[in-house]
Amino acid sequence: MNTSGYTITKKQKTDINQILVTTAIILILSAIFIPVFLLSPFQAQFYKPEGTWIFEAPKSAYLTFSIALAAIGIFIIAGVWLHSAEKLGAIGKALVGAGFLFSLATAILSFDYYHYIDKKGVHFNTLFSLQEKHYEWSEIKQARQSVINKMGIMSDDELIFTFQDGTTYAYPLNDNIRKARIATYYELEEHGVELIRETD
Repeated sequence: MNTSGYTITKKQKTDINQILVTTAIILILSAIFIPVFLLSPFQAQFYKPEGTWIFEAPKSAYLTFSIALAAIGIFIIAGVWLHSAEKLGAIGKALVGAGFLFSLATAILSFDYYHYIDKKGVHFNTLFSLQEKHYEWSEIKQARQSVINKMGIMSDDELIFTFQDGTTYAYPLNDNIRKARIATYYELEEHGVELIRETD
């Protein structure tokens, strides 16, 4: 009886499984670092317009990308285990497959998650939105700057815009946003929008 074909096929499956598991482990272990080195350069190359005062991905974009990468790794390992151990049947494999595809889609959508401010107004694209939203300075109905109290120390938190269509969007007042703050406040004043400071 010739079993060489079976042996080769089994070895190939084992090699593929080892590659998949190794790749999954690398994804899980590097999920914290990959977003930092991959997300910003990609967005700057493909999404950042000329003349922006500030362009960045929100912290939640990095967090989402990181979690999605780790989840991809976990679902790959689960898929390999289910396939080799023949556990849970078709339903289990379908759930793992759906989880993998959802995690992959979320990781991809993280690249499309950013916001920026420029002379024309404010712009943002949220995680599950496939179209960037643009609001001119004249479309801003209200602007609020929230301040938080941490152990008796007051610090800036967010710059929150409410637009004429009722949409609200918050920019965290980090070092990047602060660089554009003077120009932003000037445009708000020019368009008759009072900046309201409020304490959380």
